[in-house]
Amino acid sequence: MKFANRLCHALAAGLPVVALAACSGGSGSGGPSGPPPEVSSIVLDIVPTGDTAGIYIAQDDGYFARQGLTVKIVPVNGAQYGLGDLQTGNAQLIEGNYVSFILAQTAGRFAAPNPANATATEPSKPINMRIIDDTSQMQPGNQALYVMPNTPYRTVQDLARAHGTVGVNALHNIGTLLLGSLLASLGHTVNAVTQVLETLPELPQLLAQRKIAAAWLPEPLGTEAEQEYGATPLADFDQGALQNFPIGTIAGNTSWVQSHPNTVAAFLRALQQGQQVADTNRAAVEQALLKNGVVPSALIAASMTLPTYPLVMDVPEMQRVPDAMYEFGLLGQTYNITDMIQPENGEVS
Repeated sequence: MKFANRLCHALAAGLPVVALAACSGGSGSGGPSGPPPEVSSIVLDIVPTGDTAGIYIAQDDGYFARQGLTVKIVPVNGAQYGLGDLQTGNAQLIEGNYVSFILAQTAGRFAAPNPANATATEPSKPINMRIIDDTSQMQPGNQALYVMPNTPYRTVQDLARAHGTVGVNALHNIGTLLLGSLLASLGHTVNAVTQVLETLPELPQLLAQRKIAAAWLPEPLGTEAEQEYGATPLADFDQGALQNFPIGTIAGNTSWVQSHPNTVAAFLRALQQGQQVADTNRAAVEQALLKNGVVPSALIAASMTLPTYPLVMDVPEMQRVPDAMYEFGLLGQTYNITDMIQPENGEVS
């Protein structure tokens, strides 16, 4: 179990996951096991992909409600698009990919070697965040590079040699990291392809319309592109340096997280139950994603490849993200992920 008030100082020390699991605890009954939350309602921005199943299950099965919380879930096109909501207080928490949060946290301090890659989706003013949970890790087939049949690009090498266009939902972000690792394994830089900024849900259709040569597609969009448009995977991103790579996480404004320790703890107790269900019950995942409109059909829900849903915060695994960002040019220097982790309920780090 992993609750904000039970992560202990093992986080700050970077101890292995076993140490984190040993120092955790909570109620096994699913009911409140701590002080009442400071506020009863929170807004959670999320990127609606298969990575968010545990959140939807916690909502649909009443786990948040049992902890005294009303959680309003607001879909966003990418984590970077929800950062403004944190800054204005329109959202208290955001679920999204680690890369977006680390870029925002380090903006102006660890600039990328090529600032021209930056986009207008980055925060307009400094933001200080704390990570409170790890929600998903990539698995084979869970995120891939897709093309259409009869494409002239039969291999990634073909795409790179032609400087083909690849649709992504944000430039200089998670798509860039995944492409950078894939291309590096073949002796190319990420600049060998041309990334095109598009809205995430529209990527399968744009690919089918041949407006882009290829598309980075996380699930369920990859399965949707296959079943509805006949797209085929050109390469799986779950390989090499990014095998089992951490993808989804939840973060909040530092000031809010540290001034609402009981609310964060209650949220995490509920989410923990949702994650446990997601990690062990595929049928429940399919039902939650279908019910909440993350997948368009039961057939896609049944066919899509799921990530894994971590039950502990594994700090060495999480550190892989900023390390890869540095390796593939998204950060100008290394960054310690523990600087962003909320180590203990209500304690200022």
